[in-house]
Amino acid sequence: MRGFSRQTEETLGRLLVVDDDLVQRTVAGKIGAKIGYDCLTMPSLELAESVLSRETFDVMTVDLSLGERDGVELLRFVADRGLQNMAIVVISGCDGRVLKSTRRVAQGLGLSVVGVLSKPLNLDELKDALLLPRPKRAAANVPSAAIVVSPERIVDGIRQGEFVADFQPKVELGSGKVVGAEALARWRTREPGIISPTAFIPIAEQHGLMPELTDAVFASAMSQGRKLIDRYPDFTIAVNVSGSLLSDLTLPERIEDVLRRQQVPAHALIVEITETTAMADVDLATDILVRLRLKNIGTAIDDFGTGYSSLAALAKLPFSELKIDRSFVHGCEADEDMMKIIEASVGLGRAFNMKVVAEGVETAETLAAIRRAGCDIGQGYLFSPSLRLARAESWVSQRNEFVAQRAAWMGEQRQAISAPSATVTDGVGRQRIEAAHG
Repeated sequence: MRGFSRQTEETLGRLLVVDDDLVQRTVAGKIGAKIGYDCLTMPSLELAESVLSRETFDVMTVDLSLGERDGVELLRFVADRGLQNMAIVVISGCDGRVLKSTRRVAQGLGLSVVGVLSKPLNLDELKDALLLPRPKRAAANVPSAAIVVSPERIVDGIRQGEFVADFQPKVELGSGKVVGAEALARWRTREPGIISPTAFIPIAEQHGLMPELTDAVFASAMSQGRKLIDRYPDFTIAVNVSGSLLSDLTLPERIEDVLRRQQVPAHALIVEITETTAMADVDLATDILVRLRLKNIGTAIDDFGTGYSSLAALAKLPFSELKIDRSFVHGCEADEDMMKIIEASVGLGRAFNMKVVAEGVETAETLAAIRRAGCDIGQGYLFSPSLRLARAESWVSQRNEFVAQRAAWMGEQRQAISAPSATVTDGVGRQRIEAAHG
């Protein structure tokens, strides 16, 4: 164990270097001290665990090879100790796929990996990784009263009309136009307010209340979504169906009844089903999905790639839309393996004549990557979170108005360029309308 005091007036915090190689941990410690860290170095996993049990650090660098132990064990220890606020730089002489997989392990544990560096170590890359912004410390959790969700309370909520749908927009990547939205179930009560689906869905499943709950959410989604569908004829609303309902052979008729009551055309609805749910009983799922398609209702395979039988689901079931799970989309621009999965999924979607939707689009870099891969539609926080109807209507209207203005402007420029004596405008108008939309 050795310490290095920072060599700057301002501090970047505390750095822990874990490496069984004396030269490498010394060099890393000195670099950390030079740029502003108070640094402590540890030669083994056991000593690192001991100091992490007593002290706090802002950043840790860890070599994946620690003698007879390995760095993944230390990552699990960090997660078990609740040290998710500590940024981590992973170092290893292993091949790139092992490094990428290690990053995924760390992210799966809820850890923040700010750098993955290969040996021989590039000192400039180490310095850059240590200077990257670190995750903000989470505010102290404020204890709150536990929410008790009972079957009786759910039944009462259904009767009171408390189960409603919010809408997360789906954007066509080629044009930028909003072409649909996913309806997300919400339970709005006076006390304690909004209750998360993770709190009420399992109770409803356990007590056989999903048919009534699904009917309520469907009715809310269609009655509210009708305003968007009426305004934009090709607009679609996607609604998730619980796995417990995929064995209910009356489901197609009940959905059709909701559409009839709300005066919504069948083609404006997409029923989303997870692949694991669909494959639980293929015969029943096929029966239900075929009848939905015969009624001109769209069907989407949700969370594609996360189950055990993705290819079988595509081959056996008549889906019209494939939704790539966010676990593949998030950060895909920096992960060649994830991009290969996305590109393969797009190819499969094309082969089965399906539209391909990428979920969890959160950055411009991710958007550019899924566009290059050929995805048709994007959905995620980069565009918009889930919105209540009034905000959704406003957002969709503004977005589609912008797209129309941009298309008109580009058409004018093409005409101007094709005209022999025309002068092309300077594009200020286009810059003005794009400023608010990116």
